[in-house]
Amino acid sequence: MGRGSYTRQPIIRHRKARINQKRPDQGGPSSFPRVTIGSLPDNVLLDIFCQIPVYGSPRWWHALVHVCRRWRFIVFESPIRLDLQLGCNANTPVKKTLDVWPRTFPILIKESRSRLPLSGANIIAALEHHDRVSEIYLYTSSTVLKRLYRVMKKPYPVLTYLRLYISNSKSAPVLRDTFLGGSAPRLEYLYLKGIPFPALPKLLPFCHDLVNVQLWKIPNTGYVSPEAMATALSALTKLEDFLIHFESPASRPNPTNRPPSSLTRVVLPSLTSLEFHGASEYFEDLVARINTPAIITVETSFFNQLDFDIPHFLQFISRTWILGSFKDATLYFEERNVYIRVGHRDPPGGEGFRIALSIAISCHALDWQVACLAQICGKISPFLSNVERLLIATRHPVFSDWKDYVDNPQWVEIFHAFSALQHMEIPPRLGGIIASALQELIGERVMDALPMLRHLYLPRPSESTQQAIEPFISSRQRFVFLGHKSLFKVVEE
Repeated sequence: MGRGSYTRQPIIRHRKARINQKRPDQGGPSSFPRVTIGSLPDNVLLDIFCQIPVYGSPRWWHALVHVCRRWRFIVFESPIRLDLQLGCNANTPVKKTLDVWPRTFPILIKESRSRLPLSGANIIAALEHHDRVSEIYLYTSSTVLKRLYRVMKKPYPVLTYLRLYISNSKSAPVLRDTFLGGSAPRLEYLYLKGIPFPALPKLLPFCHDLVNVQLWKIPNTGYVSPEAMATALSALTKLEDFLIHFESPASRPNPTNRPPSSLTRVVLPSLTSLEFHGASEYFEDLVARINTPAIITVETSFFNQLDFDIPHFLQFISRTWILGSFKDATLYFEERNVYIRVGHRDPPGGEGFRIALSIAISCHALDWQVACLAQICGKISPFLSNVERLLIATRHPVFSDWKDYVDNPQWVEIFHAFSALQHMEIPPRLGGIIASALQELIGERVMDALPMLRHLYLPRPSESTQQAIEPFISSRQRFVFLGHKSLFKVVEE
């Protein structure tokens, strides 16, 4: 027998002996009354029921009400405290179900299959109880959505969550101002995908509790002007997250309605996240009309065009962040998009890179991506003036043959925007491209761009990449040797 097991047993016996000892003023273990769950008062049982993990199932309470009449009474008398819901989907016999359970229970309608029965009878039967429906999650077809729309023309006073998305936005019915009876006073979350709703600005002012609004893949038939959108948002003082995503470049606003420079802006006091996908002109008009004092993250994605005229966007950024407050940036190349993201990188052990501002351009060809990125970096260069760390990354498939896609002057334009850059990391597939571009910065031009660069990180450089970057390394090290305060070092793996 081992030493550890030899010493442990007497300790256990000693503890048992102490427990069984009776003190003069106290009885032994048998003196404590036994308590069964049936002897607990109703309020204690209710507290226990509130601690039961539900794991997202609206039917978690069904087992409780079948234990005994008392438990059923406690559950049925506390639907709000227990957050009880009647879950319904396309297969739920709604009319029979609603006759069984109390009318105080709100209804949750959830169906994530795109191929609902064409009649949608059970879903429609549930939606007809407009005064009880609290949450709606529906992924449906245009045919079924037309039938659902016919019964959703009354106010839904207890609706808090609405998520509708359609399998084919091209044939989606247009929602009019009669949708939801023009009022959903308790709505907190609104998610529409592929569904045209040009009358949305008429509904939003009657949804004061909205916290999150996401409008995905808005077709041309669902266009809402920036002016109408900003006016509608002004009523949403609790709004924290707003996303607007247009499906095509036709989302450009009428150029004759561009906002004047003296425009009075509406304040969105609680907005922390703003995401946009569409024409840059639309976003220009929108941000010219709003102030967001609590904003944390702004993510935009613009359709490709020759020139990005974004003065209102730049003013919006200057109202949002202090110039030069960003220390980290990422340039990211994908097959269909190119991004610049700026923000702050957490210290070791943190969650990683926290995006403050992200600008993406939708374009395919690599030369277009570099040209767009050079233009955007030039526009926002005052906000990049204190960036110290730059990561360049790619998932673009054409970089394997980089010699056919080099545009050195535009790469140099990108580098010009990062005047305080100290650390730059380049992925292996981009090593040759960056090395070729850095050859522009040799000789007399050695300090024209990246004057503060101290570390250039090249993981697993190929032989051709090493040869291409050698002139830049030699020129920069020669300059450092002459006494420049910046020290330059190439880190290779």
